[in-house]
Amino acid sequence: FLTCQKQEVDIIYKEDFWELIDRYNIYKHIENVEFGNLLKESNFHYSVILKYKRTVDNFDEVLRDHMLQDSKGAEILLHKYIYNSEKGDITFLPNSLTDNDKDIIVLNYIESERPNINHLEMIVNFPSNNELKIGDRLKLKARRRYKEEIDKIFDGKNGIETGVTIKYPADQEEAVIYSRNGLISECSVSRSWIEDNLDFNTLWNNFIYIFEFFDLQMRLNLVNLSNEIGTFERILITRSQHFYNISSAFRHKDMMATIQMQSYVQVLNSYHVRIEDMIEWFFMEYLSKEFGISNFIVKMPTDASSEFEKCRAILPEIDRILKQYNLYLEDGMIDQELLQVSSSHTFFKDCNSCIEKKYVYPVQGIFDIASNLLFSDQSTIFYLPRLGEKYDNFYQLLSNERVKLNDFQEYQINRIEWLINNQLVEEDKNGYLRFTNPVRINLIADMYYNEVISYWNCTPKLRDEIDILINENVFFTVNKLFTKNEQDYFDYHLNKSKFSNSLDLRNSYLHGTQTNDDELHRLNYSIFLKLIVIIIVKINDEACIRSINR
Repeated sequence: FLTCQKQEVDIIYKEDFWELIDRYNIYKHIENVEFGNLLKESNFHYSVILKYKRTVDNFDEVLRDHMLQDSKGAEILLHKYIYNSEKGDITFLPNSLTDNDKDIIVLNYIESERPNINHLEMIVNFPSNNELKIGDRLKLKARRRYKEEIDKIFDGKNGIETGVTIKYPADQEEAVIYSRNGLISECSVSRSWIEDNLDFNTLWNNFIYIFEFFDLQMRLNLVNLSNEIGTFERILITRSQHFYNISSAFRHKDMMATIQMQSYVQVLNSYHVRIEDMIEWFFMEYLSKEFGISNFIVKMPTDASSEFEKCRAILPEIDRILKQYNLYLEDGMIDQELLQVSSSHTFFKDCNSCIEKKYVYPVQGIFDIASNLLFSDQSTIFYLPRLGEKYDNFYQLLSNERVKLNDFQEYQINRIEWLINNQLVEEDKNGYLRFTNPVRINLIADMYYNEVISYWNCTPKLRDEIDILINENVFFTVNKLFTKNEQDYFDYHLNKSKFSNSLDLRNSYLHGTQTNDDELHRLNYSIFLKLIVIIIVKINDEACIRSINR
């Protein structure tokens, strides 16, 4: 009965089919053997059955036995405890499934013929969960299998070689030149520029204007951005609120920033300039002289320290910097005695700002619809047969072509009329479409591509329009030292409190789980330096804004 009926059901109705079986107790008339044979069919995905508790309870032992034999059973567990919990979906597992059974299922997946590398990564970084406890030994097996599968991808002709390089030619006139050689990105920095500008102010500005760690609004360029994830890549990468989305664009930016940081330190050392001295100068001299922020104390590692010792020494300084700045915001001064009393850890999300309307974010609703219609390459309103695939979105189309409403299909016109009704697009006297308010469109574009706007780093004209959008409940403001993406960037590097695939550098050094690899310590120390550089630029930006607005 079951096999015959199932074969007659179209795939799009499979959930309805099992819902009816569950609702009307039809499962009671299905033999265990028949149900077990169904589970063994290669084209049958039993995950749909696990949505219906009564059916699962009825076939408890059969489902348990199948999951223990199914090499893909671990994917069911991962989806239940990660994806489904976030989406509000429900997956019921057999009550007879024990913790030991779950370990066997995960192990079977790790040792299966073709495990998905994203799922292996999820096993390695699986967050603490009372219902699914993946032990350290299983995680180690998953890590080794993950590395094995990655090596296969990049072995021979299976992978695509990408990378970054940096050089410092002495005869280059331009301060910096960025170029591409195939899939290799190259950064060429003039050594003479550095040699002629060894004052600390310029050396700090190089992180902004030479290495481009920040844009002109002082937003960190190194963060992961949703629009940088390609359509195909969205399908492949692990997407979960417990995981930091590591796209190919993010990896590329991260590689470039790391090699820039490491090489810059080496070049500065050749001129007897230590970046550690630059850091201490900023906090203990520059802030006091320029902005009256005094009594900052920062002690950086010395050259005599080993790479491991440097990492252990610099970590507390990151926390101390943030605590001192928060004390300054609260009291207008830094009381070192009060700082010594405090034993609490400072979270990046809790770092406040002294600036009102510091960052602008979108309110979900109108902005989401408008930005997707205007700027998404998945929008359906920018394609015209006579133009083919010339443009990537509706904004590009309208910026470069003279088009009328009747040039489009009916399904496109309905969406364009939404833009007209919301005063984003209008028809001129000749019927051609144009943007109603280019300033507003530019702000929506900025928000779409960067996910945040720095209010005080915008022109007065843009700020006026932002104020209007705030009043219309399209935008809202937050007063924090770091943007949400920047907070996530720090958390990804330092601890697993938010992302289970974090590098977890803080805990690895504080809790003694680091390796004896000096090269790895050298790399990690450059990451810590990079994070302090980011903090310095953000504090300096805030101090400059406050000084100008006084």
